[in-house]
Amino acid sequence: MDIFQAIKERRTIHSFSPNKVSKEIIERSIDAANYAPCHRLTFPWRFTSLGEKKRELLFQLQLKINFGDDYSITEQKIEKIKSKMFNPSHLLIASQISTNDPVQKLEDYASCACAIQNLSLSLVADGVGCKWSTGRITRHSHTYEIVGINPQDEEIIGFLWVGYGVIPSPITRPTSSLTFREKF
Repeated sequence: MDIFQAIKERRTIHSFSPNKVSKEIIERSIDAANYAPCHRLTFPWRFTSLGEKKRELLFQLQLKINFGDDYSITEQKIEKIKSKMFNPSHLLIASQISTNDPVQKLEDYASCACAIQNLSLSLVADGVGCKWSTGRITRHSHTYEIVGINPQDEEIIGFLWVGYGVIPSPITRPTSSLTFREKF
């Protein structure tokens, strides 16, 4: 698949099948991430793959975040969260190495976003989908404990859900005439 086709076909996947993605495809996508542009050559991104036990702990934490001690939640709501947590083949935690320099932190975040895009495009080229998600769980102190990331050293910038799934319908994108300006 050529790069422009991969860019156009990359979509955020919301509904995953339980089919497993091979370790080779995951590793190739990480290699692609490592070719992202990186000012100052800090390579600030890290990806942590979580197994079933860690995902179970995150599932329990997500229930607590969403519903607290509300024991009246429906089985349907529980199953929806369970499906989100367990159906994707892989859950990768994307994190950024910490720095006290605010300019470098911003540049590093841009590099991390580029790395995640490279990872996503590599997956698309292999027929695999991805979703980059954030939310309260990605910032929760217990998440750091569960995944074994020291918040003094790294900041979690998102969960990357990876797997085979239903490709959403294309959306209307802006044209270059809307997003590109020339000034003379």
